[in-house]
Amino acid sequence: MDLAHIQQALREEQLSGWLFYDFRRSNPIAYQVLGLPADAMHTRRWFYFIPAQGQPVALISAVEAHVLRSLPGDRRIFRTWQEMQSLLQSLLQPGLRVAMEYSPLNAIPYISRVDAGTIELVRSFGAEVVTSANLVQRFVAQLSASQIEGHRRASRLLMAAKDLLFAELSADLRNGVPLDEYSVQQRFFQHIQQAGLITPDPPIVAVNENASNPHYSPASDSSRPFRRGDLVLFDFWAKLPEPEAIFVDYTWMAFIGSRAEIPQRQHDVFEVARRARDTGIAFIRQRLAAAKPVEGREVDDVTRAVIVQAGYGDFFVHRTGHNIGILDHGDGANNDNYESQDTRRLLPYTCCSIEPGIYLPEFGVRTEIDLLIFEHDVEVTGVPAQEEITPLL
Repeated sequence: MDLAHIQQALREEQLSGWLFYDFRRSNPIAYQVLGLPADAMHTRRWFYFIPAQGQPVALISAVEAHVLRSLPGDRRIFRTWQEMQSLLQSLLQPGLRVAMEYSPLNAIPYISRVDAGTIELVRSFGAEVVTSANLVQRFVAQLSASQIEGHRRASRLLMAAKDLLFAELSADLRNGVPLDEYSVQQRFFQHIQQAGLITPDPPIVAVNENASNPHYSPASDSSRPFRRGDLVLFDFWAKLPEPEAIFVDYTWMAFIGSRAEIPQRQHDVFEVARRARDTGIAFIRQRLAAAKPVEGREVDDVTRAVIVQAGYGDFFVHRTGHNIGILDHGDGANNDNYESQDTRRLLPYTCCSIEPGIYLPEFGVRTEIDLLIFEHDVEVTGVPAQEEITPLL
């Protein structure tokens, strides 16, 4: 935990303090920001208050008086619920503006980690509770130089694994080797691991209408075979096996056949998704170059408008992109004004995906790249970005 950095951020946001609360690991954001061990056994409620000025204060149960010992500041122990409330009230004078992991109207569910009853309790002491959404980004989403470089390395390795798989599939198809979603998924998973990358889940490999389910996963006993004329979606993500490594996450489309055999409608639908992707990237670039803030919801609106104007708005059923960090879906700003209303800014030195998709009854398409956000520009990773459906024959 960087206490000086947190207190500087609190002063910049004109906040009185940041009140962290947890019960049985209900608030993973608190563990990240405070640098607490992920496997710590905490079974009782605790609070940790960082004021904008002065020393922090920990409120801890007598049952687990050892918790939060790694953190600086005063330690106050409670035995009963009455003592807990009395100690908390002594910290929260009327009129204080206190940040907590709460999102008004649950607009950003990634941030809504503190239950309504605890918010009511804090407010009952006269404190104003405000969302910690923008603070959180500074401490869990902004990347170090080594994390950015690690993301680039992972990107090159993952794209090479994809290229290897596509080359093998082309050879197998020419030789008449039977293929199906599950066997190809497992082969791709092995290539990713052999590239020196790690991922908790195998990639998505989805044929035709299965590709219209954005989170489809093939099973060994119900896997669609590859046949000439099929359209296949590949969604793949991984990171380096290093502490604090950052994920990469990409989606590519391939066709079982020659370029000339790709149906015109599939060409056209993919082209709409590609234009939407590139429009979103260009919008972020333009705003950053002009030193203007970019909110996640704005990126979603601009990208989605391309698909809506092409007549496919009802078939783009998810947000434009998500934050990427040590988790594939991180706690920073998402490019979203569809599933949620994310008003957070895309901060410098964060990473996010841009992944518009169009999911029709007979087939689905998606194109996905990642963006490293800097002060005045972005860097696209997962290059070269896909410009057309890849024929495998």
